[in-house]
Amino acid sequence: MKRKYTPFLLLTLTVCLLSSCLSNDDSSSTVYYDTAITSFSVGTLKRHVTTASGEDSIVKTDCSGYNFYIDQLTHEIYNTDSLPYGIDASMAVVSISSKNSGTIVLKNINSDTLTYYSSTDSLDFSVPRELRVYNTNGDYAAYTVNVNVHQEEADSFMWSRKADNQVLASLEGMKAVCNAGKIYVFGTDGNALKIYMTSMTDGNSWQEISNSANLPAEAYNHVMAHDGTIYILNQGTILTSTDAQNWTELAKTNLTQLLGYSSSTMYGMNGNAIMSSTDNGVSWSEDLLDIDASYLPTSNISFMARTDESVDNADRLVLVGNRIANNETTAVVWGKLAEYSSSADSDPWMYYPPVKDITYKLPTATKLVALNYYNGIIAFDGKQFYYSEDNGITWPIESDRTIYIPDTFSANTTNFAFVKDDNNYLWMIMGASGQVWRGRHCELGWKTYQTSFK
Repeated sequence: MKRKYTPFLLLTLTVCLLSSCLSNDDSSSTVYYDTAITSFSVGTLKRHVTTASGEDSIVKTDCSGYNFYIDQLTHEIYNTDSLPYGIDASMAVVSISSKNSGTIVLKNINSDTLTYYSSTDSLDFSVPRELRVYNTNGDYAAYTVNVNVHQEEADSFMWSRKADNQVLASLEGMKAVCNAGKIYVFGTDGNALKIYMTSMTDGNSWQEISNSANLPAEAYNHVMAHDGTIYILNQGTILTSTDAQNWTELAKTNLTQLLGYSSSTMYGMNGNAIMSSTDNGVSWSEDLLDIDASYLPTSNISFMARTDESVDNADRLVLVGNRIANNETTAVVWGKLAEYSSSADSDPWMYYPPVKDITYKLPTATKLVALNYYNGIIAFDGKQFYYSEDNGITWPIESDRTIYIPDTFSANTTNFAFVKDDNNYLWMIMGASGQVWRGRHCELGWKTYQTSFK
């Protein structure tokens, strides 16, 4: 009995297997339930530019190098580095890819109409757009696409005038520092030290801070700030504060001037010597000079330090100010390469002889403030800007760059404050008129600049 059914069972099994194999031919389709936008990029776009002659023109600009990020959690697509100013994002040819060949469609700006994506069509991304990708089962994921374009020229400089302040106008001398998001103005009314403060996002309202330490009027000339701390020198004693009101004695020294900080060292002056401290101002030692100390500045002094990218673990230091010799006042510049590696030699401070061409010479001004800005040093004498791109050797007038003097600016060559805040804004605070100006290059506000400015 069993033998009779064995061939039949084998035949039936073979037919079933053959039928199964024949039904799985190339015409069948696979259903994918998983899909997503996997890449987004733009190509060559039109850009509106203004030529040197003032005429408008359209140029083609390759934007393929700008990265677009796809957040698969929030379903957002965007570029953090904005496309150049003048790009026409309303006629953009884009390249989009999807996972598992999902179908990509674009939602109409003003309606729910959907249009199939084509890599050859010009699409309007001047406003945020909804992009959808459908799987083969008809389900979709929606993404919001933002094509960011700069709204300002990189090199343009924008000033904003804050409210004139008559209290600041009454000061007979002043110096400003930026500390912990605030601008402090230290000054004198001729009899006593005055301190005023505003938020670096404000500039219109100023709060007076009481001189609780009974500091003398001339102490305003000896103030500096670094890393959340304000330092002031009072007859050789260094005091510190975080708010310019509550002061703590740091050390008694023989310094006559506080200068500033490099990345690891604090600097000051003692008569005809440059002093340095590696323990935050507690103890001091004299630095080496390459020539006689009589060439050091004695007034109107500014100190700058920035990382030297060409040398490993080193800062480039610059010191400028006025020197009096033979009853004549001249501007002088000193520089130093401060290397911090264990094998580095201790380089001396070097005197930079003034260039002969007056066009590129640091001006001898009654008052001049210099500070790090952009990729160089900017100096202001109360009416004009100078800019050095070679660590203080030459100082051309800022006429070939974009930092300009505002039309309604009230110059004062003897009494003003000039400072840079933590957001790369320059502040001009003018005596007599009480004008307060704040401005910066537009590019410095587009993204967080990791700089070595001190």
